[in-house]
Amino acid sequence: MAEVSWLSDYVSASERSVDPTPGGPGQVFTGLWSIGLEADAQSWQERALCAETDPEAFFPEKGGSTREAKRICTGCEVKAECLEYALANDERFGIWGGLSERERRRLRRRAV
Repeated sequence: MAEVSWLSDYVSASERSVDPTPGGPGQVFTGLWSIGLEADAQSWQERALCAETDPEAFFPEKGGSTREAKRICTGCEVKAECLEYALANDERFGIWGGLSERERRRLRRRAV
């Protein structure tokens, strides 16, 4: 899958991944935890700071605070890959790449 070119509006060139976003048939993704991915495809998820924290912070209840999850994303080295994955796979819930569902929808609309 090719890199989403309009991501550069959000992610600086130094943060963008050189490798394409993982995905494709046979991939199972549950929340922030992947199952059954090849080692190369899984590597960005293994390096994610969210993998070391409580996943509930990234999926707050409606109206709940996203502050803690976004703070963690700020220092994450795979923030761009995470956001690219969420956009490419139309993730509708949770904080991905430092953006909430609403922020990702706005980003998609700007790209059209």
